[in-house]
Amino acid sequence: MAEKNNTNKILTIVLAVIICVSAIVLLYVNLPKDEKTDNNINNNTNGSTDNNQTEEPVIVLTVIYGDEQTEYTIDELEAMDIITGYGGYRTSYPLIKGQELYTGVTVSKLVELTAGNITNYSLLVTSNEKEKIENKTYNYTTIQGNINIYNSTNASDETPIEKGGVTMIVCFEKDGEYLNESDDGKIKIAFVNKNEEKITSSDL
Repeated sequence: MAEKNNTNKILTIVLAVIICVSAIVLLYVNLPKDEKTDNNINNNTNGSTDNNQTEEPVIVLTVIYGDEQTEYTIDELEAMDIITGYGGYRTSYPLIKGQELYTGVTVSKLVELTAGNITNYSLLVTSNEKEKIENKTYNYTTIQGNINIYNSTNASDETPIEKGGVTMIVCFEKDGEYLNESDDGKIKIAFVNKNEEKITSSDL
């Protein structure tokens, strides 16, 4: 592909948040789903199931690189090499929020699966939550986790206390539970550390 010869390669991740299963879900992606995923994603609180209804898997993430496009369900993300780590972020108010344990797949792994062993790329993330489309571009330094770290106990401290030491992931669990779709969407980007909480900027 011509894109692989460019110095600055562009990767596009489309974070597709699908509120309900409908006919627009691509029919050729037909992988089995376990009860845990069904119950959490579809917010089935009464425990009932309809044996006469066959549900299509919900695509929550699409990774695009050149002509290559790979789609993932929650089940498929869970089946990959996942990591769990502490994360949190500092807002401009200032406030410290989101200090939780997050579980997900590293962005670098998703890139590798779609584009191979490329380097010096940037990442365009498009999210569609609550019918609101937002775009965010991440450079290679950010993707590698070399970003400013802030005081996790003092939100008013605007000066970074260090740099780096975090991993960028696409997460689907917070504190062992699936993300609350109404609050977080089904997936989100997080910067985590395995050994201690490291707070990053909320704009990431």
